[in-house]
Amino acid sequence: MLKRLFLNERAVLVAIILNAAVIFALYFPSLRNNFWLVLLDQLFLLFFVVELIVKLSVLKPKTFFAGAWNRFDFIIVAGSLPVFAEPFMSVPEGANLLILLRLFRLVRLVRFLRFIPNIEQVVMGLGRAIKASIFVLAALVFLNFMLAILTCHFYARIAPEYFGNPLVSIYSIFQMFTLEGWNEIPAAITNNPDAPMSDTMIGLTRFYFVVVVVLGGIFGLSLANAVFIDEMMMDNNKELEAKVDALIMEVRALRDEGKNT
Repeated sequence: MLKRLFLNERAVLVAIILNAAVIFALYFPSLRNNFWLVLLDQLFLLFFVVELIVKLSVLKPKTFFAGAWNRFDFIIVAGSLPVFAEPFMSVPEGANLLILLRLFRLVRLVRFLRFIPNIEQVVMGLGRAIKASIFVLAALVFLNFMLAILTCHFYARIAPEYFGNPLVSIYSIFQMFTLEGWNEIPAAITNNPDAPMSDTMIGLTRFYFVVVVVLGGIFGLSLANAVFIDEMMMDNNKELEAKVDALIMEVRALRDEGKNT
């Protein structure tokens, strides 16, 4: 009976969901150190350890480790084992590695991907999309880097919170690529009372940031998105092309049959 429970995929998935709910609850300040929730979390970890032991005894190590999902589960559970030491250790909350190991177990929710219809095609499409988009993304990275250095050179003193150093500038330019803060950032520069600008400089500054938004946000990211979606939809196009080819062959067969009669 117990073996069936631990070998039942749905039962294990339910346990993973419930454990995720317990971990979720533990992050509320009022429940962070709740004794019963911590105990319940450790009982779930014990459940997963027993699950692995049962699977190893039934499938034997060679067969067990031949499965990719089994190896995945083994790594996650084995990496979480130090959590059992949590009640016996006093570690500062900010540096508590055991809490991080508890979060590590949430990765097992990835197992739900196995139940998504046509997940193999989705993964293959995702791989093609990433490969097809790599050059566009590389161009965007280069554009971001170049604009960040240029903007840092001209506006570092005026708006140090956005362009004070190259790293901050890279983040601010990328933020504008996503159309987030495209208006607030230029306004912070042109309205800075500590560095008043002439009307001409205000106009040039606004024009410059419009160019940044158009190049990176409208053209760059839109192009990357279009390429990505096109590659992801290629499987559907191939299926449609196969149906069209089959229809053409049937039409030709009927035409040849009519000629012979």
